[in-house]
Amino acid sequence: MIDAQQAAIRELSRPLLPITDEMVIMPLIGTIDSKRAIQVMETLLEGIASQHASIAIVDITGIKVVDTQVAQALIQAAHATRLLGATVILTGIQPQIAQTLVSLGINLDDIVTYGTLQAGIRQALRPKGRW
Repeated sequence: MIDAQQAAIRELSRPLLPITDEMVIMPLIGTIDSKRAIQVMETLLEGIASQHASIAIVDITGIKVVDTQVAQALIQAAHATRLLGATVILTGIQPQIAQTLVSLGINLDDIVTYGTLQAGIRQALRPKGRW
């Protein structure tokens, strides 16, 4: 019973939602430690491969604290996703998180970012040539 509960918690802590044939969204909430960061990346990459997704939106609206570890995990996930031929759009960046990322010297120049999930979805739905 405990194993089943732990498995359910793992699934709920890293959901991957198919939105269209080519797009998936992963909303993240709570705290991300190194173990969860690995689980998030595995779920994201497996989902992209199995869904044949070309766009993955990772929404961090529910993440209240971003430290170097979380930022590096997000960057690694974006780079790994690119190796699968997909693009990551990072959404939900709150002002305090933006300040933290800048103060930590985290470079997100090669990652598409939007302040809101809605803006990221709008961009993802545009024809590729209009990005």
